[in-house]
Amino acid sequence: MIRSLEFHFHSPGAMLLLVAVPLVLIALLVLERSRAGKGPDAGAAGRPGVRRARLVILTLAVVATLGGGVLTFWVLVATNEKVHASPVFIAGLILLGLAVLLSAVAIILRRRSRAVLRFPSLEILKRISAGCPSRARYLAPFFFLLAVLLVLVALARPQVASTEADVFAEGMDIVLTLDVSTSMRAVDFAPPSSPYEKKSRIQGAKEVIADFIKQREEDRLGLVVFAGKAFTQCPLTLDYSVVQTILGSVTTADKAKIKDGTAIGDAIMVSINRLRESEAKSKAIILLTDGDDNASEVAPLQAAAGAAGEGIKVFPILVGKGGTVLYPAGKNVFGQVQYRQGEVRTNPELLRDIAKTADGKFYRAVDQQALEKDFQDILDHMEKTRLMDPGKFTRHTEVFQLALLPALLSVLLGLAVGWTRFRRFP
Repeated sequence: MIRSLEFHFHSPGAMLLLVAVPLVLIALLVLERSRAGKGPDAGAAGRPGVRRARLVILTLAVVATLGGGVLTFWVLVATNEKVHASPVFIAGLILLGLAVLLSAVAIILRRRSRAVLRFPSLEILKRISAGCPSRARYLAPFFFLLAVLLVLVALARPQVASTEADVFAEGMDIVLTLDVSTSMRAVDFAPPSSPYEKKSRIQGAKEVIADFIKQREEDRLGLVVFAGKAFTQCPLTLDYSVVQTILGSVTTADKAKIKDGTAIGDAIMVSINRLRESEAKSKAIILLTDGDDNASEVAPLQAAAGAAGEGIKVFPILVGKGGTVLYPAGKNVFGQVQYRQGEVRTNPELLRDIAKTADGKFYRAVDQQALEKDFQDILDHMEKTRLMDPGKFTRHTEVFQLALLPALLSVLLGLAVGWTRFRRFP
């Protein structure tokens, strides 16, 4: 399996802002340093118009910051719209850029609005060398600047792309066909080591299948579920993480709001369709069910004959003990699960005939440990061949959260520094 990792930013507009904001801040710093050498502008202290203009500009900067932040994060979090093509996101970036420019103007006007020192000369103060505490006064602005840059990095939507190219492997094609009828909720599937454990058949089957998937390296797997009808959940693939994710979401018919029943024949036909185009020498259907066929439109033996005609082996596994079993029947007032008894009708003879017709083997698993042994035995009957999984798949994982947490930490550090030892007066 060939994989590659890439890192890139998804929003060009935010990247432009990420470059522009540091340049503006550097320009302001240079301007401040040059003005500091010329001394304070005492004549500007009596200009009330400058102070009023600065107040208006600061108000507009706050409004632009809030509006830009709301618009950009709304697009990032609450919508599925492509960011680079979203006019709302672009408008948010423009507002944030405007807020930076307005803040820059306000800083310039602040220096002109009042004199810091009212002495005829600064020559005495200039002779005093700056110590460590004096230089450390830049810590608070540094932390705030770092927070702004990290937020802009988050707005640029950094992503890690994982790409998988065409894969050649030696393996088999296997479709896992799982019964999800309501009877699979019966809690008689505890391992021998824990006989009093209340484990349902569907839970035990899913755990065994998940372990089976983890042990695969070069076998293509597919997933079909069935109750009163059969459904393809995952076509044949070498991407085991996808199969695991889909398997984790599988639930019984009553919870999934689908027709209940046991359509074994239909399930075999849907599984055959998944394997029909396969070029593997070994093609198999592992059929896990706990009941008798009662809802098929295609007779199970007819479907098994169709599988044999396609060179597909069917391995039926009868899950559970049958007869009278316990089902969960809700919870009492104390939150404890209550159980009721129910009858499960099984037909092992039918499953044996299916296995015989489709050149497979019938198994009966009364607990999770027995089911694991059955899966291993099925693999021993299979022959591997060279397979190719065509196509190129790319997954994008958002990592903008990694920039937001350091940004929050930088803001907190800046506030802590500014409010304690290096607080400015006035």
